[in-house]
Amino acid sequence: MTDSVAATADDQSRDRDFLGHPIGLYVCFTTELWERFSFYGMKYLLLLYLTKYHLFSDGAGLDVLGSYAGLVYALPLIGGMIADRYLGMRKSVLFGGILLSLGHLLMAVEGHQAINYAAGTILANDLTLASGEVLAAGTMLSEAITFRDTASLKVFYFALALIVMGVGYLKPNISTIVGKLYSKDDPRRDGGFTIFYMGINIGSFAATLLCGWLGETFGWRYGFGAAGIGMIIGLITFTYGQKYLMGHAEPSDPGKLKKKFLGPINVEWSIYLLSLPFLGVFWLLVQHEPVVLLTQNVFLICSVVGLVLYSMVHNKTGSNTVAYSIAGLAVVSGIYAIGVNLHFIPGSETLAEYVLYGSIALIIGFVVYGFMTHNSPEFGRTVVLMILILSTVVFWALFEQSAGSMTLFADRVVDRSIGDTTFTASQFGSLNAGFIMLLAIPFAMLWTWLAKRDIEPSTPLKFGLGILQVGIGFGALVFGAQFPNEAGQIGMIWLVLAYLLHTTGELCLSPVGLSAVTKLSIGNVVGVSMGTWFLATALSETVATRIGKMAAIDTSVGETADIATTVATYTALFSFLMWFGIAMGIFMIVISPILRRWMHGIH
Repeated sequence: MTDSVAATADDQSRDRDFLGHPIGLYVCFTTELWERFSFYGMKYLLLLYLTKYHLFSDGAGLDVLGSYAGLVYALPLIGGMIADRYLGMRKSVLFGGILLSLGHLLMAVEGHQAINYAAGTILANDLTLASGEVLAAGTMLSEAITFRDTASLKVFYFALALIVMGVGYLKPNISTIVGKLYSKDDPRRDGGFTIFYMGINIGSFAATLLCGWLGETFGWRYGFGAAGIGMIIGLITFTYGQKYLMGHAEPSDPGKLKKKFLGPINVEWSIYLLSLPFLGVFWLLVQHEPVVLLTQNVFLICSVVGLVLYSMVHNKTGSNTVAYSIAGLAVVSGIYAIGVNLHFIPGSETLAEYVLYGSIALIIGFVVYGFMTHNSPEFGRTVVLMILILSTVVFWALFEQSAGSMTLFADRVVDRSIGDTTFTASQFGSLNAGFIMLLAIPFAMLWTWLAKRDIEPSTPLKFGLGILQVGIGFGALVFGAQFPNEAGQIGMIWLVLAYLLHTTGELCLSPVGLSAVTKLSIGNVVGVSMGTWFLATALSETVATRIGKMAAIDTSVGETADIATTVATYTALFSFLMWFGIAMGIFMIVISPILRRWMHGIH
């Protein structure tokens, strides 16, 4: 788009303001609200649906949740690149919205509920197993069998694949459109993003309350169906409101999209068509969590190593020997990831531990070498950024227990009743969004108030405070477990307190994180740095479910663990998370003065 066209669009948008902001902001606000409604409406139902309806074990259900969440947070990086280079933001959002709508509606296809057959059961009817083997009526089972509707599960995995790809196309671009609606020096810009992010939390808050209630009370298909209807409303809103975007979301080079690529098919439709086969890839990946984790490990380690290497070479802080050594480190780290996840060679777990420790030692050695040879501002800032990014894996891995172990905890051992009202386990997921809506503005005001008095915490210190609070949040659950009621259940107030502390921790870390990426990274690799940030977030989602498996409860067919044993199992997990979070938070606080010096004047 030429400068003259952009100027005209800007003038038109100012003529179409509503409540002091471009109407396009409210189009994006509504679209994102309903997209988040659909996303969170199904996220907090997902694990409960798998474990209570399809009778997955805790571990198997957490694997699916980890694969799905990890992919959802990784693919926006690719979706953003496709939009920037080819489709433009408007077309990407529309395509992503269509995929999301289809995926959420398919989630409502729940099929037949799984059935557990205990050992010794005599079958009344023929039973076809997933392997194709048919057990004739009258057969006495020698071992327990869980019979699942495999056809509906295949549809379920395909629905997740559609959602994963849809989020990849929609999520990064709707936020970018908001930024395009304002000039860089427009004083309304920050206020516009505040309104936009409020839409995210309204959608999350409403979804977990409504969809959670529908799904667990009336049937899973009603909860998932409501989430799908929400996405359709968002898609319709965006389609109708395109005219208010004033051309800011169009492709940078529309002519490129009209060129022939696949025979008579132009570039635009080729992108759509070539995306479809990847649905099969994602269909497989959501069923194979180790492959997802392996890929995340390798890409994140290579990204971190690559950025540190670039900062050294960019400032000539290192030699070719160092460059080759770091490249070797990337390969060794890849071997570590393979050893941990796929067990290619005997004793790979032990080898992986040695390789991991060696990799950490080498990274520390390269950092020390870089500071000894030439402590340039860019190198120091890159090292700080990598430390901050890696620390977010710890924070989000603990924080994202909310849709995993904390939801199962709420379902199994928490007294969820107040008077005649009983909340569903998934509805507790609304607490985070609710607390953000209450506390986001006070926190922003607090940082401003502290900054005016020159006592605002530095970015590394805020990260440390955030991790510390998420650890203390689990401490609330550990403490509350000491006071069960007559039925052995834990009061919901402790779960509410945990969510409150997790949210205050998030407000210390998350809002400043993306800002830190833009301020600390070297100018011509900001995009790679941002991608590394999102890779770390994606990895933490999968790591979170792996941690949650520490409290996986295996029960025999037809039996359930007694509540005291269940409480003890979750308390052991939460105790570990409490001490780990507190220790990592204190560590970040202790090293924050050093990191601040390495930031060379960046606050």
